Amino acid sequence: MKQCREEHQPGFNKGKRHGHRGPSSFYMLDSSLAFEKMNLEKGTTFVDLGCGAGDYSLYAAKIVGEKGKVYAVDVWTEMFDGIMEEARSLQLTNIETVESDICKAINFEDTCADHCLLATVMHAQKVTGKCKNLFPEIVRILKPCGKLTVIECKKEEMPFGPPLEMRISPEELEDALRGYGFRKQEYVDLGYYYMMLFEATKD
Repeated sequence: MKQCREEHQPGFNKGKRHGHRGPSSFYMLDSSLAFEKMNLEKGTTFVDLGCGAGDYSLYAAKIVGEKGKVYAVDVWTEMFDGIMEEARSLQLTNIETVESDICKAINFEDTCADHCLLATVMHAQKVTGKCKNLFPEIVRILKPCGKLTVIECKKEEMPFGPPLEMRISPEELEDALRGYGFRKQEYVDLGYYYMMLFEATKD
């Protein structure tokens, strides 16, 4: 069933951790800075692709407000119950989980999303790896001049995270996304991570 409808209501407890919902990069970086730079507006339709534990989705749901919508998308559904349990405890009714293999197709209508997020997803797939449909699909579901935010581990040796050869540098990411019609807007240093914000030019 194609997604991108509307429903509503906010509230976020910044101090509460995801606990049983599994690992997340959300608490290992300055998430408030990340969302400040994303500059989400009330009423935004936000799609968290490869949502994992759902922390980014839950945070975004408060920001976009009762007239906005957040879709937490993942092929692994084991954490969906935990995400929705947390949403209910925070009185968030504007968030929905969606099962979809983003490496094949994204189960959304054309031009229905204002902003897509890929948070620590690309190192697992590599931009030119098995997810060749991913960026054309993101372009398809984004509205004209829609935004894409990518958060990744820096391409440096660290005592945690993916091995160096799996990591993607900002330059590699920008070069790859340019070929899909994305224009870089900003680079943000997040400590062990970096964030890049893109606009879909649809040229």
